[in-house]
Amino acid sequence: MAPTDVPKKERSLSYRLHDALNVPLVGGLAIMCILGLLGLMDAHLITKIFISYIAVDTIWIVLSPSAVPRFAWAIVLHHVLTFLILLHPLRFPEHAIETCRDGIVELNTFFLIARRQLTRGSLLNRACDLMYHLTLSIRFLWQPYLIYHFRIITHMNSTDRPGGYTFREHYMVMVSQVLLCVFNILIVLPGLLPKKKKKA
Repeated sequence: MAPTDVPKKERSLSYRLHDALNVPLVGGLAIMCILGLLGLMDAHLITKIFISYIAVDTIWIVLSPSAVPRFAWAIVLHHVLTFLILLHPLRFPEHAIETCRDGIVELNTFFLIARRQLTRGSLLNRACDLMYHLTLSIRFLWQPYLIYHFRIITHMNSTDRPGGYTFREHYMVMVSQVLLCVFNILIVLPGLLPKKKKKA
């Protein structure tokens, strides 16, 4: 998700409720992905939970765009891409761990949302801000690497499954991951750059 610096007094009920619920929900997804990577939780179960969350959150934003001011269209597109890429590990359990590898980015999203819930300048707010910036490497280094990783494991010649995977399956995963990385560049990155001061 991208930064949405909306003053608290201007935040709609849907916005406030969406953020409040997403702190534990997104945090839970991040924790589950970590547990999955450590082999402490079934990755296919995580995939089912993850895709269910994405579906429900997409419906919420479509019905109430004010839940994500300024970026509702982008978040819906992001969720559609996430849903599409999650269909692969959902259909092919041997790749369920990939949900955790890609979904670990929710750690960054968690700190972004949690930061907004805390008083600006407070110790916890600063801690979340620090962790948000530290985990940006997941978006800008790890996720681009996964494009290469997914190319190998979902290829028609992949050894993960007898006969490999269909071109359509491979194409869906690749295009979705590439566009998710493009999302990070077009939506997330601009919010990190210094804002130009308006001339008097």
